[in-house]
Amino acid sequence: MTVDREKLRLENIFGALSLALVDKMERAFADETGFGPSAIAAIIQIGTEPGLTIETLRKLIALSHSATVRLVDQLVTENLVLRAGGVEGDKRAKSLQLTDTGRTLFHKSLAVRRAVIHRAFATLDAEETQQLGRLAEKLLPTLVDLGADQDVVCRVCDQGVCDQERCPITFMT
Repeated sequence: MTVDREKLRLENIFGALSLALVDKMERAFADETGFGPSAIAAIIQIGTEPGLTIETLRKLIALSHSATVRLVDQLVTENLVLRAGGVEGDKRAKSLQLTDTGRTLFHKSLAVRRAVIHRAFATLDAEETQQLGRLAEKLLPTLVDLGADQDVVCRVCDQGVCDQERCPITFMT
């Protein structure tokens, strides 16, 4: 069996690139907002889909039910999230809404994410950006499993700029 060292090297670089992007985003979230990745993911998800229940949020941010309840409690205490009235069909399940302060954090978090990604893209010319886009659209579905993983991977995405008709994850189903 012949080992393609160049392919292994490129795979290694891809892995490092992926981790570097996540690390930079998480550090930027903490530096700019004072909150960790789970809190920011919750804020982004609630801001994207006001009215989520804790159970739906739990699935989207990949936490246990009890950890999600504690996180929401913290966000309520910080005046970022409100527990609204019962959800149709289950009066015990409360819908989650952002406060004005939470909406400000939502927009700031998306701007922080955008700045980190922009930093990486700034080194590419227009043609390289298009090539990377095509490759990312091809690679992403191979890294995402159908089911809950589908939603979790987009937990801090800016859904407002995402063309759902071209989403490589949406097309998996």
